[in-house]
Amino acid sequence: MADEFAEIRALRGRFLKATYDRRDPRLGAASNEVVMRDLGLDPDISTPNGRRDTEQYEDIARYWVGRGYIEYFTEAAIRITARGIQYIEGDLEQQAAPNVTFNVGNAYGSIFGTQQHAEMNNVSFDFNTVEAELARAEAEVDQRGGRDAAELKELLAEVRALHEGEEPLDRGRLAKYLGVVQRNGWIASPVAGALLSIVTGAS
Repeated sequence: MADEFAEIRALRGRFLKATYDRRDPRLGAASNEVVMRDLGLDPDISTPNGRRDTEQYEDIARYWVGRGYIEYFTEAAIRITARGIQYIEGDLEQQAAPNVTFNVGNAYGSIFGTQQHAEMNNVSFDFNTVEAELARAEAEVDQRGGRDAAELKELLAEVRALHEGEEPLDRGRLAKYLGVVQRNGWIASPVAGALLSIVTGAS
């Protein structure tokens, strides 16, 4: 079941990317048939496979329409919206970003963020704003999280629990979120701030 869900998520992502890549620069619209073929689906509804694939295509299209990322242009074409373009281009920028590294164990010598060398000049941390930062991050997840929203919210919930002292910070506890942080680099700042407050013992 998990594999099937991962496959659907991957197909959704490829669908939106194909809609973006195949759009006509003048109209911003892409042919349903072209997008289907990019996804390896058969657009010929005169065959059993084609009818099944067309239904799958329409299910994915409805998913993105419901989120405001695409809209139907004609019966034969779809158009990616400004929000959809922003989502795709944001993902492309994140894929090009360096790996995010959280070295959490002993706070001494640890580096938080994407840099390879730590440099802090007259930096002041206001740890009283950690909760506000996490709340803002949750609001941003609703806007930018896309297919990763549920996992990002799970990460923030764990960080909040750690910050509030409900559970111990065990080495490697957050390692399972490395992939989602790498795909959504903007989440690193509030997470790193909260973790830094934990390992330094700040309130």
